[in-house]
Amino acid sequence: MQKSRLHLIATIVVTATALTVAGCAAASIPAAERAGAHAGDTTVSVGPPSGETAEVGGHTVSTADGYAADGAPMSEIAHTPAIANLDPDLRRAVARATEAAAEDGVEVRINSGWRSRAYQQALLDQGVEEHGSLDEARRWVNTPDRSTHVQGRAVDVGALDAAVWMQEHGRRFGLCQTYENESWHYELATTAGGECPPMRRDSSAG
Repeated sequence: MQKSRLHLIATIVVTATALTVAGCAAASIPAAERAGAHAGDTTVSVGPPSGETAEVGGHTVSTADGYAADGAPMSEIAHTPAIANLDPDLRRAVARATEAAAEDGVEVRINSGWRSRAYQQALLDQGVEEHGSLDEARRWVNTPDRSTHVQGRAVDVGALDAAVWMQEHGRRFGLCQTYENESWHYELATTAGGECPPMRRDSSAG
């Protein structure tokens, strides 16, 4: 069991480092398909910035797009679009998991939740910039058409101990890690206590 946990932690450290380099999503996430097209070929209109803003992939995004500068406990950002625009069932499951984790002394912070299409495209553009190709960027960031963040069906959690806790206990609440290379990315992919589906290799697989 100890050996398995050490392996799990090592895996998360490696992927978290890759993510930091990638700049895959807001507040500790990925730089996270526009088949055959270069990101620079598409103009993204984010709309008027609202609240906290940042430059991502050459575009200005704001809290209205789901942007958050730092991860925070769900209860502290429940009023923001990043949380309020999540699927209600996912939101409830994450809230229950967060409470259970706190009882174990682990604070689950939400690094990213719902994102606007413009924000997702900005992240993809940033990923292409940093990784040098659309194919490599797609391993960490999905397209607006396919992203479960845009659909309000995914959250990214932190920090490391929270990701470890979620890997061990998330399925009690129906929460599953869906990509092998993203230990922070969770979706409501099963019923509470059910079996999680096999993970995809990375976001380029779906």
